[in-house]
Amino acid sequence: MPAPVSIDEQLEELLAGELPAVAALVHRLRAVVRAAHPDLRERVNSGWHGLAFHHPRAGYVCALFPRDGGVNVGFEHGGDLPDPHGRLLGEGRRTRDVRVEVDAGASEEDVVVDYLDLAVDWALDRAAAGKGGKAR
Repeated sequence: MPAPVSIDEQLEELLAGELPAVAALVHRLRAVVRAAHPDLRERVNSGWHGLAFHHPRAGYVCALFPRDGGVNVGFEHGGDLPDPHGRLLGEGRRTRDVRVEVDAGASEEDVVVDYLDLAVDWALDRAAAGKGGKAR
C-alpha cells in the first residue's frame, strides 16, 4: 500500500501550473491563516483548485484559490459577514472573496486575518445555534 500523500505534496501538485509569484503568495497566505488560527485543518481540493480550511467544530470556513495572477481568499459564508474593509467581492452570493494581488504588502495579511477572524466567529456561532439558527 503506497504511503499517503501529504498536504504539502498535494499543494505543490495543485500549484505546479501556477506562476512562481502566485505559488509563493499561496504559501505566504497559508502561513498567515495557520498562524492566526492553528486549530484549522487543511484540505487540498483539486476540483475547486484551492486549499480549504476547516474548523474542528464549525466546518469549512475559507479557502485560498490561486486565480489570474493573484489569490482569492474565499469565505464560505462571506455573504453573511460584515465587510469592515469594503473588500468582499461577489455581491449577493453566499460565498464571497477577498482578492490579494501578488505584489500585496504585509498590510494585506492583516486584512485577510480580520476577515478570517470574522468568518471563524460566525461559523462557530452558527454551529452553536445548530446550523439552522441565524448567526450574527
